[in-house]
Amino acid sequence: MKSKFDLKHNIGRITPESQDDLFILKDIITPGDFITAKSPRSVKVKRGDELVRPKTGRREVILTIQVEKMDFQENLRLTGKITEAPEDVEKGYHTIEVEPETFLTIQRIWRSWEIDRMKAAERKPEPVLVCILDDTEADFYFIKERYKHLFHIESGASGKGFELKRVEQKRKEYYSKLLNEFKNRADRVKKIVIAGPGFARDDILKLVKEREKTLLEKIIVEKVYDVGEVGFQELLNEGLLEKLTKFSRITEETKNVERLLEEIKKNGNAVYGKENVMQALDNGSVDLLLVSDKKIREFEGLLSVADRLHTKIMVINSEHQSGEKLLGLGGIAALLKFR
Repeated sequence: MKSKFDLKHNIGRITPESQDDLFILKDIITPGDFITAKSPRSVKVKRGDELVRPKTGRREVILTIQVEKMDFQENLRLTGKITEAPEDVEKGYHTIEVEPETFLTIQRIWRSWEIDRMKAAERKPEPVLVCILDDTEADFYFIKERYKHLFHIESGASGKGFELKRVEQKRKEYYSKLLNEFKNRADRVKKIVIAGPGFARDDILKLVKEREKTLLEKIIVEKVYDVGEVGFQELLNEGLLEKLTKFSRITEETKNVERLLEEIKKNGNAVYGKENVMQALDNGSVDLLLVSDKKIREFEGLLSVADRLHTKIMVINSEHQSGEKLLGLGGIAALLKFR
């Protein structure tokens, strides 16, 4: 996301660079906003004293609409009445399609949390491959602005007695498969994190040293106490990815939600739910307001109050586990300065 703001004139100049940036714009743009962008539109040509519309009369023009409705499929579609356009452009209603690299000007009353969210999207964390494993299964994750579970692999190595030889062979095949995944994906990531309980992480590291020494500079080995999604969340909570992806938004969000849950558990400095958060704002005790990205529209009035009070606000992505936990609390909560 590229963004520049002229708050004196309530103008934001925005260029989304990814689908994630379009998601953010979808949450921020509201009916009544004025959007200026380049878009194809019917034009009229002069014939005699009259302006007429030719059959193929469409061209790219810069125009402004006042948004009335939005639709998000692959791109963001903004529809509204044209308020400014060249003389030869047909007026009426128009839809501006916003895709990555579309430059647009947005005129509206900007709130501090909206600007903070867009500025946070300018940070570009380095991509990281994470493998959470033990000697029977492994899960691969790709993490950048968000995280994605890539796939699950099982070793098939179980058995005892006379089957031990077959089990050992299965385990060797399993480690070789993991090594191939590291090798094939190494060029697309900054670091490879191998984490898990037991000795499997050390066994795979030994194999890397024997067969693919060039990968060693990218590999970091960590201990977690579980496998799968639980082990991955444990890794996030430990803050390792914050060091690796300097500005990792996921780690920051996870840390604050986990802190919230801990405070709630011990009946400490935290509240959740609309009424409790409103009361905490009224008495000036809110240190950080957390709101789910799925609940922004629902709590827009409350966010406006927080913004007027210059309260720090963090929008939590609902796609990761901590975001789901916040949704389970009603989608809004606050960490407090005092009870």
